[in-house]
Amino acid sequence: MQIAKRFCQSGRFSPAGLLGVGAVSAALVLGAGGLPAQAQEGQNGSVTASWQQHRTTFNYIGISPRYSCQGLQESLTYLLQSSGAQLNRPVIAYPCNGGGPTSLPSANLDFSTLQAAQGDQGSGSVNGVWRHVEFSMNRSSPQLHGSDCELVQEFKDKLLPMFSTRNVSSNLHCIPHQTIGNQFHLSFDVLAPVNGAHHPGGAN
Repeated sequence: MQIAKRFCQSGRFSPAGLLGVGAVSAALVLGAGGLPAQAQEGQNGSVTASWQQHRTTFNYIGISPRYSCQGLQESLTYLLQSSGAQLNRPVIAYPCNGGGPTSLPSANLDFSTLQAAQGDQGSGSVNGVWRHVEFSMNRSSPQLHGSDCELVQEFKDKLLPMFSTRNVSSNLHCIPHQTIGNQFHLSFDVLAPVNGAHHPGGAN
């Protein structure tokens, strides 16, 4: 998808600035590290876990870029799913401006994340593994661009606490009203389902 279809910078930017969007990456690889006390790892590296549902409204307050509804929906879907979340319903953004960019859009989110099980969960237990997730400027990715820096920062602050994580590291240098010079690197280990297993039953 072309950048112009996903978002549009405000009139305060020069045409040269609009052409300067940097290449970025979002890579998902396996990782390891120290375990939280409540997450006991089995002999095969798996962790007994259960799904926790989250229903929330995500209010994007970043200055640049200005997202269309489709652009925000696609970017949030990518961030959530790359981090091991299961969507109970598609991400729905609003208000929509005839397919064009809108100021301060919001999105209704309904997703589930794995949480380390507390005691015997019976048939509701799921085998989870720790996976390393990295969103950074160091590799090319069609899903994220340099101007997505503020969105990555808001994802870290507002949504990442809903995941079971460890070893969170971030270096976010977002410059409002700029399409170049933004730098972001966010990495963490997240408790994710083995082999991408879906949770049963969907939304409650």
